[in-house]
Amino acid sequence: MKNVEHWKPTKFVLSRGRLRASRDPAVVSRGSRFVAQHMAGVYQRAIEGFAHGTLLDLGCGQVPFYGLYRDRVTESLCIDWPNSHHPVSHIDQAMDLNEPLALPSESIDTILLTEVLEHIARPEVLWGEMARVLRPGGTLILTVPFLYWVHEDPYDYFRYTEYRLRLFCQDHGFTVVELEPTGGAPEVLLDILAKHCGVSRVLSFCHGLFSRGVMALGPVRKLSRITGRKFPLGYCLVARREAPTSSQSTRAAQETAP
Repeated sequence: MKNVEHWKPTKFVLSRGRLRASRDPAVVSRGSRFVAQHMAGVYQRAIEGFAHGTLLDLGCGQVPFYGLYRDRVTESLCIDWPNSHHPVSHIDQAMDLNEPLALPSESIDTILLTEVLEHIARPEVLWGEMARVLRPGGTLILTVPFLYWVHEDPYDYFRYTEYRLRLFCQDHGFTVVELEPTGGAPEVLLDILAKHCGVSRVLSFCHGLFSRGVMALGPVRKLSRITGRKFPLGYCLVARREAPTSSQSTRAAQETAP
């Protein structure tokens, strides 16, 4: 990562070993604070459990998870769009993620792709490239929204079900290690309410108190688990790259031949 000496926490901060959403409205808007706080635990568990070796942070933005993975990997490579909406002082290379990645094959151990896939107009290209650059046995950590508002428009193209994510893995030589919804109906409804309350500091503060109280209730947490399959806020996928078969290797060689 470039300019590592100038990196500082932005969207997320570590507090007593726990990842939390920033309270700074300049980096996490009031309307997004609820979902960011909810997702912080999802990101922390996945990264702490699976990040290793050389990590590729795709669509990295301000590299909000660097403080979480820096002691778990040997090297980190940060890539984002050349016309990213986010500050890009820490990216190593600017690339269009709809195009082939200018990276060597089998050079990466972990890929981190958080809330990026929905912004990819040609997802098959990116999946093929992730499969190419990951070493056999390498890990993909991916999160996507599902029942979530249109964001970063006009570059918001897709919402993916669990079944489409599994099919992507099947088609590109990945084995699913974990694939779980990141919330159910209570989180979806509270997030919609948060987006509307975000116009007011007072309403947003009241929503924060209300949502923390509601989500602390056992019956609500149970409802979240029950409804997550049909009304998911999003998904977290951890997948392992398998060694390519001889037919896949032959096809890849043909595709890259002059």
